[in-house]
Amino acid sequence: MEVDGAKLLRAEGELDGRRYVAVMLELPNACILLVSEERLALGTLALALPPAPRALAPSSTGIMGERHAMLARMLAERLAGLTGKIALVSLRAGGTEAEVGPRAIAMLKKVLEQRGSGHEPTALPGRV
Repeated sequence: MEVDGAKLLRAEGELDGRRYVAVMLELPNACILLVSEERLALGTLALALPPAPRALAPSSTGIMGERHAMLARMLAERLAGLTGKIALVSLRAGGTEAEVGPRAIAMLKKVLEQRGSGHEPTALPGRV
């Protein structure tokens, strides 16, 4: 869905027996991504800026929350690097970082597939 130049993208699926939902609001200069297990809710927040012209990587900071703070920052940096926009990411999920990390990355990939495709959101088939 698009409103005043802002795109709303959504993906959902079951990964390792757990249901995940990802919603991204893409603005002209920023992306806001929420990744949640079971239902949408605010989780640990991280903010990343795209890489500066001479920088090797985006810069990021945790804004709120402790659970999976490094994963939230990593997702924000990845999103900022891929889009060239400011990225605000919320991550809410149970489990260890080793369990949640691959699932969160899979949801980021899935929601980014919706970007520019013009297709309605789809569910993930099985395990990713």
